Amino acid sequence: MIIVTFKFKRPLEELLAKFEEHNKFLDEYFANNKFIASGPLESKTGAIIIVMSDSLEEVKNIMKLDPFCVYDLVDLEFTLFQASKISPNLLSHCV
Repeated sequence: MIIVTFKFKRPLEELLAKFEEHNKFLDEYFANNKFIASGPLESKTGAIIIVMSDSLEEVKNIMKLDPFCVYDLVDLEFTLFQASKISPNLLSHCV
């Protein structure tokens, strides 16, 4: 799995202007079971997406399509990890 951390680098108003496009992007990858969770940080300075992939190259290519990246509104950080345990509830929703 890969955790993608978004760090907002533009004012919130600029992000909100692209939020509908960003949501469509998210919906597409959730529908394809590629994304398993997403949401803003409590501080509202960024967000996280958890991606079902072990390929950093694949995830970077996906993220290039996110309107937040297309419009250069965020910086990204990628954290690859091997899940040694996964909740059965999560697995049943990712199949």
